[in-house]
Formats: sequence, structure tokens, C-alpha cells
Amino acid sequence: MVIDTFLESYDFSGKTIVPFCTSASDSIENSLHIFTELAPDASIAEALTANDESEIEPWLAGLGF
Repeated sequence: MVIDTFLESYDFSGKTIVPFCTSASDSIENSLHIFTELAPDASIAEALTANDESEIEPWLAGLGF
């Protein structure tokens, strides 16, 4: 609900959203629809469920960070 309120409160037109989460049970893919529904004019970057620290740096490098 916090993410919903945040996305509804600001204009993300032309912006890039980089979604990530930590979760022991669900993948971020289960929530990606929220970003496209509530920020339809934003670009959504590749998402990451960051449960393994070794995956974070390669993910960020792939995004150009």
C-alpha cells in the first residue's frame, strides 16, 4: 500500500523506475503490474528480488550503475 500511495502521488512521466525487493516467499514479478498500472508513462527497468547479495552488483551493472 505504501508503494501504491507513492506512485499515485507523483508524476513519473519520462522517469525510470528501478523496482527491487527482498522477500523470502514472493518474487518481485508478482508486483510489477502495480508499477505499470500506477505509473503508465514511466519506464520500468529490470527488477530484482534481492535475496542473494551476490546478485545485486551484477544487476546494478546491467542497469548501467
